[in-house]
Amino acid sequence: MDFDLYPTPSYESLKAAFIGKHLQDVPLPAAVLDKAVVERNCSQMLTACRALEVDFRPHVKTHKTTEITRLQIGESTGPVRIVVSTVTEAEHLLGFLLECKGQGRDVNILYGVPLPPSQIERLAQLGKELGPNSISVLVDHPTQLQSLESFKDIAGFEVGLLIKVDTGYHRAGIAQESSDFTRLLGKIFLSSEPSGCAELCGFYSHAGHSYDGDSESAAMTLLMKEIQGLIEAANSAMRVAENLGSRRSSRRFVLSVGATPTSTSVKNLIEDFNKSQSSRMQQRMDDLHGCIAAANDQHSVELHAGVYPILDMQQLATHASPSASSDKAHQTSTLTDIGLSVIAEVASIYNNRDGSEALIAAGSLALGREPCKSYSGWGIVSEWGILSKKSKGRSGWKVGRISQEHGILTVDESVGSDVPDLEVGQKIRIWPNHACIAGACFGWYLIVDSNLPEERQDEIVDVWIRWRGW
Repeated sequence: MDFDLYPTPSYESLKAAFIGKHLQDVPLPAAVLDKAVVERNCSQMLTACRALEVDFRPHVKTHKTTEITRLQIGESTGPVRIVVSTVTEAEHLLGFLLECKGQGRDVNILYGVPLPPSQIERLAQLGKELGPNSISVLVDHPTQLQSLESFKDIAGFEVGLLIKVDTGYHRAGIAQESSDFTRLLGKIFLSSEPSGCAELCGFYSHAGHSYDGDSESAAMTLLMKEIQGLIEAANSAMRVAENLGSRRSSRRFVLSVGATPTSTSVKNLIEDFNKSQSSRMQQRMDDLHGCIAAANDQHSVELHAGVYPILDMQQLATHASPSASSDKAHQTSTLTDIGLSVIAEVASIYNNRDGSEALIAAGSLALGREPCKSYSGWGIVSEWGILSKKSKGRSGWKVGRISQEHGILTVDESVGSDVPDLEVGQKIRIWPNHACIAGACFGWYLIVDSNLPEERQDEIVDVWIRWRGW
């Protein structure tokens, strides 16, 4: 198409409108990212993967920006692997990825939804621009293989395949012990590979159910289960290939595992913990380290995660990852590790209800509508701009009820029954439950930097445009 289906104001116009302004002076509601927090979270993840000698494939679906993708990839000279949920994410990254190729870095995009045939042409056009080995897709059904010939006709090379394996989440994927799994492998080994349309590169699992966990130990246990599940899938594939006489019955597969709770749990393995604090925790860390090392003997473990640069209330509730902002030993992520907040305005005060309440002019179309297991509500109001005696950065208010453009603030019981006074017209800052959904409500992020002197920390220093569409 020669036109933009989802037009956005130009970067230059957004710069002129926002840069240098104070957060108190912008149109509301607004999505705000703290650059310093995002940089810390990305750096910590890359450091952990390098220390453990595992590959990392960041997901860009949460933020949908080139700026954060750069932070996720880092400045090394190594390969650039990303996973996308929409083709438009990959299309918007084309310029950046060509830049990476120009620096001598190998590039690979994984389309992270089991392949809909309608997306083949656009993926192939991207491959044509980026060159051989640049595009991989997920499959979990034999019919998805039928469109691969057209990919090669356009791109000029075979597409990489990763089989989506269901290791317990039951959202997408195929159980490796099922007959459907064996049939899919047969189609690949007897048709897709011999025809030169595709090559089976590995297996992919997403542990979305790790959001139900409540500790580093729980996240690490689930990550080990994922790795073991993909090892079994790889072993099954080699047996099937040998039985079918495949020319490559022995190969080194990519085992791509993770979600933010499980992937970020590996950071525990490089933290300086007090070993006497929890022998059970130390044993779990040793088990995970051994599991990764054993998998890497035959295959290549690759971690993937998406929301970790920004985090949110759902992620804090998993208690899976060490804090990137705290020097305390054994400190899991805190509110200071959340990079995204939504600024909203108080529209009314209701002192005569059963408990103090207030109305904000921001609802589910600014905050999303996903619950968090650690409290009942739709966002936590920070102490920013509020005279509060509460601890840990919470003001004492939460978004207790929500509709399309209305949010009702109620008492945040986790920090006590008293709440600070609010005024009509007051600006407040809210930590959302799910950053992926809250961010999708906005066309751009206003960027602040908490590394600046305190008097400048509410000054907008940049604007990062989000990609829109599918």
